[in-house]
Amino acid sequence: MSKMGAGLARRGFLKTLGLGAMAMPRMLRAAGKDKPPNIVMFISDDHGPDFVGCYGNKTIRTPNIDALARQGTRFDMMFAASPTCAPSRSVIYTGLYPARNGAMGNHTSCRAGIKSLPTYLKALGYRVVLANKTHIRPRKVFDFEYVKATLPRDPKQPRRYRAEGLDTKAVDRLLSSHARQHADQPLCLILGENSPHVIWERNKTYDRSELPIPPYMVDTAKTRAGLANYYQDITTMDKRIGEVTASLKARGYEDNTLFIYTSDQGPEWPHCKWTVYDTGLRVPFIARWPGKIKPGAVCDAMVSFVDVTPTFIDVAGGKAPEGLDGRSFKDVLLGKAKTFRRRIFATHTGDGSMNVFPQRCVRDKQYKYVLNLRPQNTWTTHFTKVKGIPDSHADVWDTWVAKAKTDPKAARLVDVIQHHPAEELYDTQADPYELNNLADKPAMKENLQKMRTSLKEWMASQGDKGVRAGGGKAARDKGRAPKRKKEKS
Repeated sequence: MSKMGAGLARRGFLKTLGLGAMAMPRMLRAAGKDKPPNIVMFISDDHGPDFVGCYGNKTIRTPNIDALARQGTRFDMMFAASPTCAPSRSVIYTGLYPARNGAMGNHTSCRAGIKSLPTYLKALGYRVVLANKTHIRPRKVFDFEYVKATLPRDPKQPRRYRAEGLDTKAVDRLLSSHARQHADQPLCLILGENSPHVIWERNKTYDRSELPIPPYMVDTAKTRAGLANYYQDITTMDKRIGEVTASLKARGYEDNTLFIYTSDQGPEWPHCKWTVYDTGLRVPFIARWPGKIKPGAVCDAMVSFVDVTPTFIDVAGGKAPEGLDGRSFKDVLLGKAKTFRRRIFATHTGDGSMNVFPQRCVRDKQYKYVLNLRPQNTWTTHFTKVKGIPDSHADVWDTWVAKAKTDPKAARLVDVIQHHPAEELYDTQADPYELNNLADKPAMKENLQKMRTSLKEWMASQGDKGVRAGGGKAARDKGRAPKRKKEKS
C-alpha cells in the first residue's frame, strides 16, 4: 500500500472523479494552527444499544464502553442508513445513501469513481488506515491503507461467517510505529471489529435465567442460550475496546484524538438486522474528545451514518464537497447544537437468496413509516433458515415456531415477524419496538399520508425506484452517482 506523504503544499484542488460538482474538500487550516486531531473509530458488527450498559441494560457487562460514555457524549438517536454490513459501511465512508453510491444489497459494490473518506482526508494531510474487517468494495473507491489486524482462529471454537476478532496488539504496534515515524501527520484509524456477529462466543459469564428477554423475542431455552452467547461476545469485544483505549493513552494519542465507538447495524436477531425497524437501524454511538466534547453528556439529536464522512472532513479542517447526502454534525458533537435532522431515511434491499424482504422507511422523532416492496413475501433470513449453528439461527427460530403452536403471544409475534403489509406506521415513543402497526387506524390517516409523501419524494431524489432485492441495476451501474434532488432533512 502507498504511504501518505506529508502536507498538501502546492497541491491545490484535485479533480473529482465521477461526482461531477463534488470538489475535493478545501484546506481551511491556517499556518500556525494547532495540529489537527487524530480520528479513531471502532466499528463493531451487529451491536444494538439495548445491549450496552450505559444505554440502560443492567445485566450486560460493558465497562469500557460505559467508561467512554462517562468521558464523552452518548448519542441516543444515531441511525444506520441500511441494516446490513456492506451498504451500511459504504454509506459511512462515502456520505452517500445506497441508491447513490451503488451498494444497495449486502455484499454489493459501490460504483467506480465514487469518492470516499480516505480520498478526502488524504487531501487534508491525513494518514488513513482501515484495520481488520472491511466489507466494502472496490478498493479503488475505498483507498485506505489496509492493515491486517485479525486474531488467529481458535481451534476450540472455529468461527463460521466471521473472523475471530480485532488483534489489539497489532493495533498497538501500528500506533507505536505511527508515533515514531509519522509524528507530524494526523492519523485517521478505522478499527473493524468482527464481534458480535455470529458465530458468538460460548457463554461463560452470564446466568441465562437472569437475562431480560426483549419484546421481539420468544422466550425459550434456546433463546436464552443464544442470548447469553450474544452477551458474552459483546463483553469480550468490550475488553478489546479497553485495550485500544489503553494503547491510545500509552502511546500519547489520548488528548488530541476524537475516539468513537459505534456499530454497523443492530443485532442478528429477528426483527433487527435486515429490517428498517429501530432494532435494525439504531446503533450505539459514543464520542470522546478531551477538551472538546463534554464528558457525561447525552445527545438526542437525530443523526444518520450518512453524516459521518462530512463530519470527519469538518473535524479535520476541511469543507465537505457539494453533492453529498450527508452533512457535518460537528456542532452537535461539540455541544453547540442540540438538534440536527428532522427525519431519518433508510433502505434495506437484500442479501443474496435470503433476507429478500426489501423495505424503505422514513422516521421523525415520533413516527416511523415503512414501505414494504414485496409484501407478498414471507420474511426469510439467515436466522430462519440456516441450520447447524448451536443456540442460534434456525436452532432458535424453530423453537419459536413450535411454541407459537400453543402460545397465542408467541404466535402473534412470529406472525408479525414473518408477514408484513405494504405499509406500516408506528408511534416509536409508545411502541419503541414497532410491534403494533397503526397504518390502518383512521386517526392516523393524515399522518400516514404525510410520511408516505415524504418517503416518496426522498426516493425520487435518490433515483431509488425500488430495485429488486440483492442489489439490482443500481448496484451494478458504474460511474457517476445519480444527481440528488434537494430534499429536506
